[in-house]
This record gives sequence, structure tokens and C-alpha cells, in this order.
Amino acid sequence: MPAIENRRWLLAVVVLAALVLGGSGMRSALSWYERPFPGVLVDPDGVVSSVGLPSWEGFQKGLRYPDRVVEVDGWHLESTEGRYRAGAWDAAVERAAREGRRSVHARVETAEGLRDVELSLVPFDALAWWFYAGGLMVVASLYVGAALIALSASPHGKLARAFASAALFAALFQFALFDYHSSRHLVPFFHVAYALVPMSFFTLALRLPDDVPLIARYPVFARIAHGLGGLLAAALLASHAMGWTTVALRSVCAILFVASFFFFATTLILRFAAAEGDRRRTLRALLLAMAPPHVVIALGFMLAMLGAPASTLAWFAIPALALTPVSSVVAFIRYDLWGSRALLSRPLTRVIIACMMVALTVILCSACAGYAGLPLLGAIKVAAPAAVVSAALVVFALGAGDRKLFPARAEYKPTVEQLSEELTLVADPDEVAFAVERTVARWLSCERVTFRRIAVDAADGAGAGSAGAAPGEPASRADESSGERVIEVEPSKASASASELSLTVMFRGRLLGVLEVGKKRGGALFTSEDLDLLRTIGNQAALAMAHAHSYAELERRRREQAAAWRDERAALIETLAAEITHEVRYPINFFRSVFKRGSKNQSLDAEEVDIGCEEVERLERLVMGLRRVTHRKLERRRLAVEELVSRAEMLLRDQLGKRRIEARVSAGSRLRCDPDQATQVLVNLLSNGLDAAGDKGTIGVVWETTESGAELVVWDTGPGISGDASRLFAPWYTTKPRGTGLGLAITHRIVRAHGWLIEPERRDGTTRFVISIPAADVSMTAEDEVA
Repeated sequence: MPAIENRRWLLAVVVLAALVLGGSGMRSALSWYERPFPGVLVDPDGVVSSVGLPSWEGFQKGLRYPDRVVEVDGWHLESTEGRYRAGAWDAAVERAAREGRRSVHARVETAEGLRDVELSLVPFDALAWWFYAGGLMVVASLYVGAALIALSASPHGKLARAFASAALFAALFQFALFDYHSSRHLVPFFHVAYALVPMSFFTLALRLPDDVPLIARYPVFARIAHGLGGLLAAALLASHAMGWTTVALRSVCAILFVASFFFFATTLILRFAAAEGDRRRTLRALLLAMAPPHVVIALGFMLAMLGAPASTLAWFAIPALALTPVSSVVAFIRYDLWGSRALLSRPLTRVIIACMMVALTVILCSACAGYAGLPLLGAIKVAAPAAVVSAALVVFALGAGDRKLFPARAEYKPTVEQLSEELTLVADPDEVAFAVERTVARWLSCERVTFRRIAVDAADGAGAGSAGAAPGEPASRADESSGERVIEVEPSKASASASELSLTVMFRGRLLGVLEVGKKRGGALFTSEDLDLLRTIGNQAALAMAHAHSYAELERRRREQAAAWRDERAALIETLAAEITHEVRYPINFFRSVFKRGSKNQSLDAEEVDIGCEEVERLERLVMGLRRVTHRKLERRRLAVEELVSRAEMLLRDQLGKRRIEARVSAGSRLRCDPDQATQVLVNLLSNGLDAAGDKGTIGVVWETTESGAELVVWDTGPGISGDASRLFAPWYTTKPRGTGLGLAITHRIVRAHGWLIEPERRDGTTRFVISIPAADVSMTAEDEVA
């Protein structure tokens, strides 16, 4: 909040200062319109100014900068404390004009010596006034506006502050320039601007569009430059306050002015030449608008310092200075010149453009009135309210015309927004059609609105056979490319009596519906704006209808998938029940027969006891297998792969007998896993390998590192996988006479729970089960895992 308040105060101060200084400068300028003057302007030190038209009498008689007027009509020009040397010149000219004299006599000190010249008093002509007074005020106002936009958009941005500083000092220079050579009310402000404008442009050139390495590394250089400009301004102010001449100090300012403008243009050109991408596009927008005017003005200053007669021509480049603030605002809008990421407001932009057009209208009307011989002040008093009223009338008339003749234009945005909101809430094709009908009927006063939906199958058929479609039926164009939406407008031939317009709604070459609109009530004509809005609604309807069809298809497939899942689950339960029934039927029958014989006091032989024990063990294995199928949370930790293989070998020692597991595992290999479940995986795979390899076969474990992690391979020299390989990991599927079909299913579940992969393969006479482990679970160090 404090930052926002500070920004508002800063902008308010800038606006107030601009109004005060601009108003003062404009007031002085207005007082000089058609005011008698002796064909030449002088500065407060009495030095002939280069500001003026080549046709002025003073220039025609050879007066040039830095010629100095020493006497006028017998009045000697002297400077005293608090009074300018040119005060005597102003008083003499004013008295001569009041007395009705046609000229003044002046003695001028030139490079060749003293000269006496007679200068005729003529009215200050309109062309010169618009160039050096009114035109400068307008350009200065543009600079102030650009500075305000920069400060409001990015008050803390380095480039925005540098640009605002340069723009405000340039505006102050232009506000005070004509006053400095005429009424002399803003002389101190001119001196401040004259000293600080060059330093501001030196700094701006190094920050546009971003800081050069020197400024980025040493930002103090920018503050030093402004500090030197401040010292120069203080020296100018002190010299005038003491009644001393400022010619020498102003010569220094002029040299800096020329150097800064040349430096600004040259740096801009060089940075554009070296830029690429967005920086180059940004600089391109500024280059042509900023570089040429500043070069011309710099040449004019340099020629004026040298006393060249052509120096006055450079002042014709003053109107081109207006391109600098305008191009900066354009670059801000198109390329975000000041890095603000601000939101461009259309209403505010329209207000600013309207104000600029009103001001331009006032200027043009006043200029034309002046050339027609009318007083300027009276012309402005008439032109200003007339321009404001005419602008208001134009806006009102255009709005009323849109509302009455083109209602679709006035309703465009709210209608599209309303329809968009409604279409985001519906997912049924019929509801989409109803929403479109309701929206069209709301803004378009017509006899009938119907959205005729085309079934998806029928639309596909129409797309496939559009070449043979009936003349009166809407059909998709066969030559439409994939991914395009087409909204065609054509008179409805099939129902011409009921519909005035028929719009075919298509998405990716597929006809989805037809929007039929009846005649307007009262027989009014359809407008181009009506058709544009209907096309937009048709586009939105096409997207919404395609979405509704896709959603319906998705729902249908989801229901089918759910039904298939239920059927699969029921089949799995049935299979599980059948398998369990099959497995427990023989033990039940066996023990039933044993119990029946026990009631008859018959004893059991050793073979029957062994069979009973085997059946109990088989039932126990079945129960334990079912328990292992259930999921449980993994408890991972890092474990040496060698230790994992040793555990599995110890658990299988009875089955192994005299055989051994051939293990090729590096000593430092460690695996992040659940030790119990990883051991179960190895036990299951090795147990299957032992069964497959037989007494004379060989089994082994290999650990191999890969680019993506590692592979744990369990192999055997058995005959290979028999049966259906695609069902190898399916529960209850087994190829062994006494197998339960749960070992590999459990193995597969554990491997997937760890985020690993397992694949069987046959290579070089061995059957291999390859477990692929990602690098995140593989380590070659002994560090413990941090949970």
C-alpha cells in the first residue's frame, strides 16, 4: 500500500508541475502571437538567437549567433543583479511598438566588430509561432504524457525511470525555450533543463532497451552523470542571480547537448545492429522515430555554435521530436518496453486517443483560423468547445447508430460472454442446442430460431458422401482439411418460407448441426454485424457440440469399462472359487474316508499317514500363497545384493541339496528395496529355476549395471517356458503338476510394487528372468537410506 501511495503522489506532483509550467509557457506564448518584434530574437544575455525563420529580417541582414546586442535606440544593455541584459531590449521594442514606430536601431557586436542595423517591427507570424511556441507546447505535452505512462506502468523500473527523467527534462526544455527568448518568465527552469537534458540522454542511451554491462555493473555512473548536470545547472542559476553572463556556461551545455544527441542516436543504431529477437524488434520500433530527429537537432545546434547560416533550418525538425514519445508508447504497448507486464485498458486507451484527437482538432482549427486573419485566442476559444462537443456528438451518434441499426455490434461482447458461460455448464448435445437457441433469441428479434442437431453417425455419413448430398440439404465440404472449423452462411432452400438464414455448424470437416434463423420481426434487414455474431455463436456451438459428443462417448466407454471390470472381477472370483474348490476337494475326500474308517476301529497304515501329511502341507501352502497375494506397505532400505542372494540360498538349502547358485554380483552393489519381499522374489524365481533345471541343471544370479540403472537376472539351464507365455504371471496359471500358480503372480506383484519391471526371455540355451531396476534404487556405496 505505501508503494502505491508513493506512486500516486509522484504522479500527482508531475501532473501539477506540468500544468503550472506548461500553463505559464503557453500564456507567454499566446501573448506573442502577432506581437510586433524586430525580426530577430535575443536571449537574456542579449545574444542573438538562432531560433527563427530564415526569412526574418535580422538573419537577412547577417545577424548570427553569438552576435551580442550592446545598444538599442540609445539604451545600453547592461546586466544587474536580478535583471537580465535583454531587459533594455524588451523595453525598447515595446516602447517603439507603443509609439507606433516602424523600426528600432540596434548596435550589435559581431566577429567583424560593431555594426549598426535598423530592424523593422513586424508582427510575429503564425508559421513561426506554431513552430517555436505552439508546436513546442504540444510536443512537450506528449513528452509529459509518455513520462507519466512510464512512471505509472513501472515506477521502480530502471529504464522507465531513466526514460521518464529524460522525457520530463526534455518537456521542461521545450516549455521554456520560447519563453527564454521572448517573455523570460521561465529562465531558471530553462537553465535547469538545458543542463540536465544532455545527462539524461547519455544515461537513457545506455539503458535502452536494457542496461549495458558497464551500467549494470556500476550503476553509480548514472548518478554521477546526473550529479554533474545538477552542478552545471546550479552554476547557471548562480550566474544569473549574481548578474553575470551565462554565455560560457551555455556553450558548455550546447556542446553537451550536441554530444548527447549524437551519442543517443549512434548508440541506438549500434545496439540495434547487435540485437536479436525481441530486443531487435523493440529497437526497430524506436530507431526510425528517435534517431533521425535527434541527429538533425544536434546538427542544428552544432551549426548554430559555429554561426552557420543554415543552422536555422534545423529547427524545422522540432515537430519530428513528437515521434520520440509516441514511438516509446507504441513500443511499450507492443513489446512492453519498460518490463511492467501491465494490463492494457481499452477504455482508458480510447479516452487518451479521443483527447489527443480533440487537441489535434483544436490545433488545426486554430492554425487555419490564424491564417484566415482571425485572432488566435478567439479561434481557440471557439475551436476548443466546438471540438469537445463535436467529439461527444460523434461518439453519441456512432453509439446510437450501432444500437439502432447494428444491435449485434452493441450486443457482441455480452452475448458471447453469456453464451460462453452457459456452454461451460452443459455437456449434453440437446442442452447445447437449447443454449444456442436461447442466446440468439435473446438479442436477435426474429420469428424463429432453431438449432437442428445432426446425429454423429449421420454426420459421418454425410461427410463421407457429401458429393452426392441433396441440393437442399446442408453437407460438409469434402475438401476441408483436418482440424478446421467451418461456419458457412447460406439461404435455406429446404425451408425458405420459415428460415431466412441457415448456418451449417461443422467441426473438423464433420457436420454437427444447422442453425436456422427466421425473418426479423417487421421485415427488417439482416446486417453484416448480425452475420458476424451468428458466425461467432456458430463457432462456439461447434466447439461445445464436439465437446458434448466427446463427453458422451467418454461416458459410454467408461460405463462399458466399468461393466467389463465387473464381469472380469466376477469371472476372477468364479475362477478363484473353482480353483480353491478343486484344490481342497481331494484332501476333504481323503480325510472323510479316514474318519469313516476310524469309526469302525480300523487303523491307518504308514502310507496313509504320509499322504495325509502331504495333503495338509499342500493346503498350508495354498493358504500361505493366498495370504502373500494380498498387498502390504513396502518398507524400503538399502541392502547389499550379495546379502539378498545369500538369504535366498539359505532358504532354499533343502531344495538345493548339493547344488549351488552361481552368483556374479559385485561386492559394492546395493539395492533399495523391501528386504523380505525382495527375498521372496528371488526365492520364487530360484525355486522355479531349480524345478525347471532338474538335478543336473544349473541356476544362477547376475547383477549388471546399465545406463538407466541395473538389471538383476535369475537364470537356469532348463528346457524353457512351456505353455502360454502371455499368461505366465496370471494368478492360478501353472505348468507344474503340483504347482499352485501363485509364485510368479506374487513375484510380478512385488516387482511392480517396487516400481521395477520383469521380463522372461530365452537366450544362449538359458531361461532368464530379467528384473530392470531404475537408477534411483541402485547404489554402489554403503550409505544408509534416509527415510
